[in-house]
Amino acid sequence: MVEAGILAPDERVELIEGQLYQIAAKGTFHSAAITRIKRLLEARLGNRVLLRFQDPVRLSDNSEPEPDVAVVRPDPLDYEDHHPRL
Repeated sequence: MVEAGILAPDERVELIEGQLYQIAAKGTFHSAAITRIKRLLEARLGNRVLLRFQDPVRLSDNSEPEPDVAVVRPDPLDYEDHHPRL
C-alpha cells in the first residue's frame, strides 16, 4: 500500500476485519506502562510463554492487529515465518 501511494511510509495503521484503522502515536506514559507490564509478565510467567510487544497477531485472514502486549505460545523460530495465530 505504501508502494502504491495509498499509505504514507510512516502512517500507523492496523488491519481489523479487512478495515484499516489509524492508531495513535505512543507517548511517554504509554511507553512506561508497557515497560512495567513487560517486567511484571516476565517475572511471573518466565519462559512458559512468549511475550510480544506491539507486534502483529493474526486473528483471521482479515485481521492482524498489533496489540500493545500479546502472551502467545512459544515457537521454535520465534514466529520467523508467520505471526502468532488464534
